[in-house]
Amino acid sequence: MIRRLILLVLLLLASVSAAQWFANEGGFLMLRVSEWTIQTSLFVAVLAFIALWAAVTLAVGLLRRTLRAPGQVRERLASRRTHRAQRELIDGLIELAEGRYAQAERHLEGTSGFSEQPLMHHLLAAIAAQRRGEWQRRDDLLVAADSANPRARLAVGLLQAQLQVDAAQWEQALATLGWLREKAPRNHRVLMLQARAMRAVEDFAGLMDLLPDLRREQSLPSAELTAIEQRALDERINALGASANADSLGRIWKSLPKSRRRDPVLQARYARALIDADCPVTAERQLRRGLRQRWEPMLVEVYGELPLPAERVYNRLTGWLNERPDDPALLYAAARQAARAKDWGPARRHLEAAVARDDNPTTARLLAELYERLGEHDRARQAYRQALGLDPIGNSLPRMDAPSD
Repeated sequence: MIRRLILLVLLLLASVSAAQWFANEGGFLMLRVSEWTIQTSLFVAVLAFIALWAAVTLAVGLLRRTLRAPGQVRERLASRRTHRAQRELIDGLIELAEGRYAQAERHLEGTSGFSEQPLMHHLLAAIAAQRRGEWQRRDDLLVAADSANPRARLAVGLLQAQLQVDAAQWEQALATLGWLREKAPRNHRVLMLQARAMRAVEDFAGLMDLLPDLRREQSLPSAELTAIEQRALDERINALGASANADSLGRIWKSLPKSRRRDPVLQARYARALIDADCPVTAERQLRRGLRQRWEPMLVEVYGELPLPAERVYNRLTGWLNERPDDPALLYAAARQAARAKDWGPARRHLEAAVARDDNPTTARLLAELYERLGEHDRARQAYRQALGLDPIGNSLPRMDAPSD
């Protein structure tokens, strides 16, 4: 305010000084054009020039504003539409979270045409259509999202695969995921969804091929990967049926990565498959190789199930017992083989030692059966009660409701 006042005072002083100068100096200006002659004082001429300059400047400014008016109107309208699209996007998100899917889709798609982020509108509207069970509408919206921003093609494809998996559209999901694997073969989420779809359709051969990538990219927890691996191995073994033999089982086993063939859970499953296929010698060799690499109770347990000559297996087990006299799994396996040979004394001794060292209901039940066979009924009842206490859920009858009057 003060600055403007000072400027106004300076302008007044300058005007007064100029007027005084023109009054003192006098002089005139004469302009002749063809037959026309214009003569005026210098002061009036200067004023006329200033007035003409101001008029031209004003006219040019008005013309510029007139020419720019349509563009400014369009910009304002576009700005209003953009702000409206932002509001509709927020409203659509809220409605989607609240489960009002039809309203959410209407708000999201109604303003997608003039939004700065049409991709978000289409993707969220596709989720809303999925929630309403409108599969074709969902796919159309995903196509629109892909067209809105081709750089987001992988993200759009991942969302489509996720929605197809959520809708249990397994064949469509596998087709989408197959395309995604070509574009991003090591994508963590693609691998996870593909594993889930393959499990659903029981494509265990495909799962076995996928497992190395799943482990390398850590797409699933290790325990879940092991469960998938064991189930896939089981299914491939079961698929052999009566044709299972050492060669066919060996081919399946060697198809596993070398690092996975050291897993004791898989080693035990393979050994049992060999036993079921009447290949106990191969199973015994496999178990001994595994136990040399690492001592594992589950492999010892399977060794105790070998249907080879009982004396031969028992001697091997007792040899190990000399080195590991307190190993409950080894004592249990030796007891089973001693019982196969009907050598009840060692069987009883090994079982009693195993029960004393490990709270295993299976071992306690086997000891109870042995006491029954030996006619020691009181000891048998005590062992049965011990087994029930160790595993009350697995050994108890269902709860009996009181009879109604």
